[in-house]
Order: sequence, then structure tokens, then C-alpha cells
Amino acid sequence: MHRDALVDGVAVQQNHETSGIQRRTCCTMRRGFTHWVARGALVLPMLCVFPTSGSSQSVSCSLSAGDTGSFVGSCEFMAATRRIELSRPADASDALWLGTVEGATGSTPVEIATYQYSSGPRLIVRTRLWHVLGEFSVSDQGLRLAWDEGIEAPPSQTDLDIFITARDLLNEEARWDREDDRNCENDTSLISLYCALARATAGAMGRYQHRQPAMQAVRRVIAAEWPDRVVDHRLMNFNNDPRTTLADVHRLFELAEESLRRTIG
Repeated sequence: MHRDALVDGVAVQQNHETSGIQRRTCCTMRRGFTHWVARGALVLPMLCVFPTSGSSQSVSCSLSAGDTGSFVGSCEFMAATRRIELSRPADASDALWLGTVEGATGSTPVEIATYQYSSGPRLIVRTRLWHVLGEFSVSDQGLRLAWDEGIEAPPSQTDLDIFITARDLLNEEARWDREDDRNCENDTSLISLYCALARATAGAMGRYQHRQPAMQAVRRVIAAEWPDRVVDHRLMNFNNDPRTTLADVHRLFELAEESLRRTIG
């Protein structure tokens, strides 16, 4: 029997065998559309496999199911092998899988999540940057995933909405905090560029995302247009530089929005 179902807000087609015991999902690739497979009470995401780019920055991971519900394995990246561990989040989270991947300088958090595009939701991996997964498959025995470190996930309408909210928060000089310390918990009526973007991102995503495409676009514009105002933290340095005006901040939003519109997914 075939029927459409909604799982985590994603439409899928399920194929239930006549025995009623084993359930499988028909997996067909339609522009990266995310499908899901249900096994007993556990709902597992499954993305149909399509070839990755095969570039020198391709990452390919293979994990085996552990005894505690986690998956442990390794990732191959630029002739190096990295340990990776993933598990389903225990509490409410927009991430479907959480874990860490080991590198030469220590461990890096890794998350698997869906991100909504005009063509539909797609699976992304969040490491130091965001990338669209080129492969993701999961079963009771193991999990496989792959992505290209050299290709970042494109922005979406959500990122444009973040700019609108942040710009509204910085719509007048009297509200602008010229002495940003990146502590957005201060009880003040003032708000800096970084905190405006952080608040807008948290409002759109449910929590702050440091490498949100909108945040990355702003950082790149600052580095390209005002490199002499950057020392270490681009958003804070640009905000605090005495040469920066509120008109510069608004121009920054305009340039970043233009760059996103050229690549929006």
C-alpha cells in the first residue's frame, strides 16, 4: 500500500508490505528531495544517493551502529582518516543528528539537519561551514554520508529574512551599540551589528547559527569592501571601527543581500 506521509514536515511516500511488520520507503531522487524510512518506532532520515563531485575536498564517511544508539566510524578526507560519531539528539533540536568529527587540531561539532529551499527541504551537514549532503543513507546496521568541503550550502529565503530583521534592529543611530564585545546577553537598549544578526538568526532558526549563510555573506563583504577595518573578528571590528557609519552598516546589508540573491536556492 502506498500513501503520502509527513515526517518532520517533509512529505514522503511509504510502501508498507502486506505483512505489516517490515516497512520500507520508495526512494526516488527528485532534485535532492529528502525521503525518510521508518523502522519500528524510530524514524530515520534517508536521502537517495547521487554521485559527489569527486574533488580533492570530498569527504566520505562510513559508520556502524553502536550499542548505545550512536553510530561510530571514520571519514576519508584528503588522504586522511578522521573518527566520527553521530547520534540522534536527546532533546528538542532542529538537528536530526549530532556528533563530532576528529581532526588534526581536535574535534569539531557536526550536525545533520534539513534546510528549507524553494525547491523543497534538503539535508545539510554543519561543520565549520554548511554543506549540502551528496550522500546520506542509514539503516539499523550502519550509516553513510558524503559531502564536498569546497562547496558551501546555498542561502535560502530564510537568510534574506534574517537581513530584513537585522536591518530593522539597526534602523536608527540611537539604537546602535558602537562598542560591541560579542556579548549579546547584556541588558541594554543598544544593539551591535553582530548581536542584530545573532538575534535575527536565532529568531529565524530557533537558535543561533554561527555559520548561517547570511552571517557568512556579511563576513565576506566586510573582508572584501573594508579589509582595513578587520583585525580578528570581522563583525565586531567593523562595528567598532570609528570610521564605520550607520550608512556603512546599511550598505553592508545591501551588498550582502545582493550576493545572496545571486546564489539563493
